[in-house]
Amino acid sequence: MLKSFKKIIFAIIAVLLIISTTCLAATTSSDNVKLEIVENNICTIKINDFVTFEKKIVDYDLEKKELTIGLSIKNTAEVVTNAPFEVVLLIDNSDSMVKNNVSTDTTRLKAVTDSAKKLTEKLFENENMKVAVVSFSIGANEGTLSDANLITELTSDSEEVLSSINKIVTDEDLQGARTNIDAGLQVAKTCFSEEENNKYIILLTDGVPNTAVGGPILTYSGETATKTKTTLQSIDKEGINIISAMIGLNPDVVEPKTGLTYKYLSEEVFGTVEEPTVGKFYYIPDENIETSICETIFNNIVDTTVNTLTNIDIYDYFPQEIIDNFNFEYVTSPNLGTVSAEIDKEKNCIIWHIDELKPQTSGFLSYKLTLKETINSEIINLVLNTNKKVDITADEIKDENGEKDVISSDVTPKVKVTKPEEPKEPVKDTTVADTVIPQTGDTNAPMIIITIALITCIVVGIRFYLLNKKVK
Repeated sequence: MLKSFKKIIFAIIAVLLIISTTCLAATTSSDNVKLEIVENNICTIKINDFVTFEKKIVDYDLEKKELTIGLSIKNTAEVVTNAPFEVVLLIDNSDSMVKNNVSTDTTRLKAVTDSAKKLTEKLFENENMKVAVVSFSIGANEGTLSDANLITELTSDSEEVLSSINKIVTDEDLQGARTNIDAGLQVAKTCFSEEENNKYIILLTDGVPNTAVGGPILTYSGETATKTKTTLQSIDKEGINIISAMIGLNPDVVEPKTGLTYKYLSEEVFGTVEEPTVGKFYYIPDENIETSICETIFNNIVDTTVNTLTNIDIYDYFPQEIIDNFNFEYVTSPNLGTVSAEIDKEKNCIIWHIDELKPQTSGFLSYKLTLKETINSEIINLVLNTNKKVDITADEIKDENGEKDVISSDVTPKVKVTKPEEPKEPVKDTTVADTVIPQTGDTNAPMIIITIALITCIVVGIRFYLLNKKVK
């Protein structure tokens, strides 16, 4: 029994010693120290050549022993919607477009041209947009370039473009029997300027080619397909983007003359939707004509996601010395995204999340570090990093294998806490005492005495209890 109580006594003493050691850690009042900025190093991280992140001291008040650190991220890329564009609307005007209806009173050609006009209006929201209009399969000199017609050259006049599209519907002389996509493509590529602008051909047709420049006539596969595909590839090599839309065509229907499905015949020229010969390729049902042309195709031309960074997470890590000795508070909330309400004590960091950072947009937040009233004496005269490191992730940040990657930097502002030397007083007495005289200040002598007294009382009390029990 006595041994058990001895173990308890030793355990209590050990706990008390740990507590006293913690309590007696060397601390000092921040009233007795100064805060200095050693280096205002600017942490700069470049992301994909068009985004820059910065972290630096943006303000400070050394009298109050506080400094403000700003985090900023800016996308300097050009806004694509305002970049110079040249677009050629290449519209099939063959008999099948005129004779097939998508509703009781609307032909396929009318539905396509109405959607093309709405697309035009959206395109001209960009003040640097120019549009040309070309129709093909007009029935004149089949198998030649004359089977395509340049209705209007590149122009920034939206009314002229809308008027040109109307001509395709109303002018019966511009309607032919065969589908000469090759002629339309060759005329369309002559519309572009020599300037290095964004260039697009939008091909709107309801059939696979059954003739080409130089013949043959009414032949779907073989030479016709090869010529059309070759023209597509040559235009693509010139830096002209091609979006091809097969409208109202059921790809699973068999073409009577060849016995092959229209899907097979179209893939012979355009490839598949997943792996097109060039650019983009779509099958568009009649009921989706407007949505596909005015939204899907539009978004492929004016891609607002180009040079946009998405799902950004910025991790700002702090050294333990900063967390222990400085108070943290936000000065300005982020103008983009969200940030941790406080420092995560497990990871010692704050996380700034931004859903997307579009071209010509910036994000900013700032926080203040203020020296606490009581600080650890051990940090005095040490150069302290205000931050440990910054990690940044985003959907567009990938390694060589295409896997999600992290960009990091350990560059950070540096500060120092200093304690001015106390003025030396004149020597009044050089007598050396026989015993050590208790000192005041950072030694916390009262706490030492209290702790020792507490331990002594506990030991004596337990000992007295055991002796008294033994006597009984």
